[in-house]
Formats: sequence, C-alpha cells, structure tokens
Amino acid sequence: MLSVKTARELVRTRFIDRFPYNFRQLIYGKSFLNVADSFYAVAVSVGLVAVYHIDAGTLSSFTLVSMLPAMFGFLFGHVIDRIRAKRAWLVACQSVYVLLVALIAACLYFRLPVFALFAVNFLFSCVSTLIGAIDTSIVPQALDDDEKLIERSVDVQYLTGNILNIASNFVASLLLGVVTYAVVLNASIPFFVAGIFFFWRMKISTRVSSESTDVEPEQPVKPVKRESFTRGVADSVRYFARQRVPSFIILCEAFLSGALDVLLALIPLYLISIHVDVAWLGLVLAIQQGADLVGSLIAPFITIESTRFFCWDYMTSGTALLLVFLVPWIPAKVALFALAFVIIGISGNYFSKMLFSSYDHTRLGSVDTIIRALYAIFGIAFLLVPNFYSNITVLGIVLNALTVAFGIALAARIYLRAA
Repeated sequence: MLSVKTARELVRTRFIDRFPYNFRQLIYGKSFLNVADSFYAVAVSVGLVAVYHIDAGTLSSFTLVSMLPAMFGFLFGHVIDRIRAKRAWLVACQSVYVLLVALIAACLYFRLPVFALFAVNFLFSCVSTLIGAIDTSIVPQALDDDEKLIERSVDVQYLTGNILNIASNFVASLLLGVVTYAVVLNASIPFFVAGIFFFWRMKISTRVSSESTDVEPEQPVKPVKRESFTRGVADSVRYFARQRVPSFIILCEAFLSGALDVLLALIPLYLISIHVDVAWLGLVLAIQQGADLVGSLIAPFITIESTRFFCWDYMTSGTALLLVFLVPWIPAKVALFALAFVIIGISGNYFSKMLFSSYDHTRLGSVDTIIRALYAIFGIAFLLVPNFYSNITVLGIVLNALTVAFGIALAARIYLRAA
C-alpha cells in the first residue's frame, strides 16, 4: 500500500512536474479566479434584487453599463501592447479588482444609492477589461512563445474553467440557500487573493511590442501624445483587419454569441410555445452546460487546423440548432440541442488556440480589446432585440440559417484559396 508521501511524489512526478513552473502558476491562478468570478457574479445578482428590489429594466441597465468599457477598450489596446512589465501591471490591476469587490460589498451592506453601485460596477468593468487584455498577452510571454505549450495550456484552462464554473455556480447557489448573499460575496475575496498570488509567482521577463522597439526596455513608457495615440488606435485596427480569415471568424463569433445569448434568454417563451412546462428550463440549461463540458473534453483530441474548424463548426452547429426549431419531436430537439452545444464547447477551445496562433504575440493586447469591443457591440445590439421582436421560432430559424451561411462562406474562402 502506498504511503501518503509516496503518493504525493507519484502525483508530482506523473502530473505536476510534467509542466513548466509558469504553466502551473498560470493554471492555478486562473482556476482560483474562475471560482472567485462565479461567486461574485451569483452574489451580486442576488444582492441587487434583495437590497434594491430592482426590476428587469434596471437589471438590464446594470448589464449594459458593465459592457460599455469593453466596447471602447480597443482605444487603449495599443497602450497595453507597449507595457513591458505585464506581470506587475496584471497583479496591480487584480489587486484593484479585489478592492472594488470589497467596495461593492460595502455599497450593498450600507444600502448606498443605486447610482453609487452603478458607478463602482462601471469601474469594475473597466479594470476587468484591462485585466483581460493583459492576461491574454501575458500567456505566450509566460510560456516562452512555445506554441505546443500554449495549446496545451488552452486545453487545460478551458477544461478546468468549464468544470470550475459549473461547480462553483452550483456551490454558490447552494450556499445562498443557507447564508446571505453577503457571505458568498465575501467568500469570493480569498479566491481572488489566491489567484493573484499565483500570477505574482510567475517568472516573466519584460519585453516590448513589435511596434515599439525603438523604446529602451529599461525606460518607463512615455506618455502617449494625441497624434501618436490616434495613430496607435488606427494601426491596431488595421493590423486586426489584415489578418483576414481569423478576424472574419472573430467577427462571426461575436455576432453569433450575441444571437445565441438572445435565443437562450427567450427559451422560456419557446418552451411555452411548444407546450412544455417552464419548470423544465433548469434541465435545458443543465443539458447546455453538460454538452459544453463534453465539448471541452473532446477538443484536445481534435487535430484539424483552427481556422478550418470554424467553417465546419458553423455548418454543423447551425444546422443542429436550425433543426431544433423545425423538428416537432421533443426528444429529437433535445438531442440536436445537445449536439450543437458539444460543438460550441469545442469551438471555445479552438477560438483561444486560433487567437494565439494567428496574431503577433506582442500585439495580443490590442487584438483582445478589439475582440471584446465586437462582443460588447453585438451583445448590446441583441440585448435590445426582444424589445422590438420576440418570436423566438422565427429568430431561431433566421439566425441559425445565417450561421450555416457563415460556415459555407468561410469554407469557400479557405478551401478555394487552398486549391
């Protein structure tokens, strides 16, 4: 029988020591932050209703305010690319993030006016956008631009992220049954701190963006003048546009993400329209999350080139979801729905791999902010759709037919060019 010490050595030899030091710190840090984000999101949603008794309109406004920084973050992406000490900036921003979580908890505890909470939430979203861009650009730097190691980190992060999101949301929901939202919100803070600790432990050398090699590494970043700022924004957008195939995929993904969000939001209305009790909504969402998890498990074993994957993704997942609205038999609808989300689960993994393989690693800050801006723009646009049109069957047919059309157009572009 193995002793505890022998078992630990076996785990370290077989699993832990297989990966470089920075790889492990990256996975640990992101895992703790995933749990923290889930606790925070669940607690704040409940706290808003419990303390302020806000209606659906105010809750939508709260969501809208949180999207605004992402929409305009691309204006500062080139500045993020110029940051050399990215680890220090990331840890500093994450520390501010924790302080803002504590400030939101204080707003709820002292029942400050709701506009104060909106203001803190706006700042929270600004910092979150900055963290996301730095976090994306630091991954290749932490892993020494090793493409295989980067892909492996995506596989591990995406899988652990899915598992931890499901588990932590479940745990947070259970906790809310026995404790207040404030306890759950405060419980997120130690997880935030633990995540920051692992990022702080990473050993990363400083480097400069390819567009800023004229700046001496040991000198601080100089203030950006208005002319150079405008030129930097234009240059970032031009660089993104020049990567035609991956950037077209990103544009499609942003559009389809917004479309999928509105369809998922209208699921209760669809269940009523096909004479299914709304109480089954929980099962539908469980199938969605489970299928997404299965997709993340399958993704590492698929070897198709990332850009080519997406044309088949759009054609198959789009067809599956289109048939959900056309096939009358409910078990078939469920099977097609699950199939679509397995493919969507795989695509999330491939999206990250495509990002790291298709763009200059020193410009990932600006690319990430442009991606977030596109997602925010389409997210807000589709958020407004139910105010004007809410026939989910027609929306489902039209939007999923568009998904299939995107896939066909992308396949024609990739395969005809290869021929």
